[in-house]
Amino acid sequence: MQIHRMIRHMLLLVACLPLVVTAQGTVPQAPPKPEIFIREPANGATVSSPVTVVFGLRNYGVAPAGIKLDNTGHFHVIVGDKVPAVGEIIPPNDAVNRHYGTGAIETKLTLPPGTHTLRLVLGDFEHRVVSAELISAPITLTVK
Repeated sequence: MQIHRMIRHMLLLVACLPLVVTAQGTVPQAPPKPEIFIREPANGATVSSPVTVVFGLRNYGVAPAGIKLDNTGHFHVIVGDKVPAVGEIIPPNDAVNRHYGTGAIETKLTLPPGTHTLRLVLGDFEHRVVSAELISAPITLTVK
């Protein structure tokens, strides 16, 4: 009698196994990590001013400043090496901090001759740096 009960329990466990596997297969996966990058110009390029800068973003959305939507932000170009920390407000539009709060995805920058470092930063609806993942790798270019 004891053996029959054990066999019944084992059969019940085996019968339920496909349900467990199916349930595990439906667990939502984490969304892909966002990426931000400068599409153009290429790192190390020699260019003329004004410089066309094309922004790149994957797995995240673009919305104008002041619009609060989950997983969206707007671009800022940082000229130089000083990048605000995550959560900080990006300083007002000036020679170093360029704001594209309309949702623009490219711009023309007037830069003086010389070597410059550019970096993209995604700001939220309040111009705060969204995350470290949404600060691009720097590119260096030479303006002739």
